[in-house]
Amino acid sequence: MQKYPLFAIFAFLLIAPVALQSVHATSATDSWYPGKGLKQGDYFSYNVCWTDWHNCTPFQMTFWVKNETSDGSGWNIVFLAVDGSIVQKGVMTIGKITPDPTSFDSNISDYTGVYRSTVSWLDSFATKDTPKTFDVPAWGRTGSVGGQSVGPIDHEKVTVGAGTFDTWVIGWHKGVDNKIWIDSSVPFPVKAIVYVDVTTGVPPPDYTLELLKMGNSPTEPSVLDISSTNAAKISSQCEAPNLQQDSVHATTTTDTSSLVVDYRYSPSNPHNGCPIEYRISFEQNYDQSQKVSNVQYDIFTTDDQGKQLSSIAQSVGRASLFAPVGDDDVTTVLHGTTPLSHVVIAMLGTGSEGSLPDVSMAGIVKFDVKTQDAFSGYGTMQANQTATSGNNMSMNNTMQMNNTQATVPEFPLGSLMVMAIVIGLGVLFVRITPGLSNTRL
Repeated sequence: MQKYPLFAIFAFLLIAPVALQSVHATSATDSWYPGKGLKQGDYFSYNVCWTDWHNCTPFQMTFWVKNETSDGSGWNIVFLAVDGSIVQKGVMTIGKITPDPTSFDSNISDYTGVYRSTVSWLDSFATKDTPKTFDVPAWGRTGSVGGQSVGPIDHEKVTVGAGTFDTWVIGWHKGVDNKIWIDSSVPFPVKAIVYVDVTTGVPPPDYTLELLKMGNSPTEPSVLDISSTNAAKISSQCEAPNLQQDSVHATTTTDTSSLVVDYRYSPSNPHNGCPIEYRISFEQNYDQSQKVSNVQYDIFTTDDQGKQLSSIAQSVGRASLFAPVGDDDVTTVLHGTTPLSHVVIAMLGTGSEGSLPDVSMAGIVKFDVKTQDAFSGYGTMQANQTATSGNNMSMNNTMQMNNTQATVPEFPLGSLMVMAIVIGLGVLFVRITPGLSNTRL
């Protein structure tokens, strides 16, 4: 019976070092703040969405730490957003106390706003000057009315595109569980799902993020080897939309009587090739105070024969636009006809974004927009934009597939070395005491 204790001792020697290493990696006394440990050459790629950016339509965000700023107070970051068919690349500078952007190229300004409201959002609670540990029950409170206490609520392993991480869950509960997964050895969150604070109904996501890939490269990594798409050229003579002072408003039932579409657009008499803003609500036809949620839809323009000239969803490389709570606000470039542009709001169905829609409430609304001629040299970009859209959509899919293929997590080299040493000691121990190896059960 002496062999059982021997096996027990050997198993303990084998497992204990790895277990101790794991405990150390997840210590509640570890301190953290957004940007902790960030260094030159680090890069991160996320799938991210934010409610104020196209109603939380997801896109891919990648950034690489190029070098320190000249005064050493921050980092210069090469930043890339792949948003459907739109690709924008530029440079932003972030601080070291908090990793919020302090300056950025104009073409990426909207996307750095998304970064600030998602990836670096927790710097509202933890900074380099005020780091937080995971044994502190409350890091702060949310900014909503009657703000909720935010702090560590769980400890768990989570698997994302970049691998499996040993994390602390920072979160709070208000109607639903809000969670942000933090690995203390990673400068930014590895996953998050945070919801809009609403008083009634099911809260839609405020933001979500998932870490797809991370690493360190002394030169710009290949994931950033993409050029920005050309923005549509807009005449400086174009009138800016103003829904309060210059707009057309109407409320119409769809052709299938499935629901009511309340819409407003501005300017009231736009030029072709200039911006037009649509504000839309999808409402129940039996009670217009109730909105239809999770609406998948699109806005088209057609010629006099009903042939499609443009699609807002297709222009950004998506199958549809999405209104999670039944309201949406969209600004696009008008590609119609003069003197009238024929506009179609197509309610394609309901269902979560990216899903096959339930078409039971599908229907369309048609109306005409009085349209002026395009300014000289403008308003003829549609054919080029359509061709560009297809190419960039393929490029985006290729990037996502490459990231997926590169997500196999590696077993820590240190753990392998520890296990090899323990096994070697066990073999040596048995050889030195051969009598034990011949012990019968």
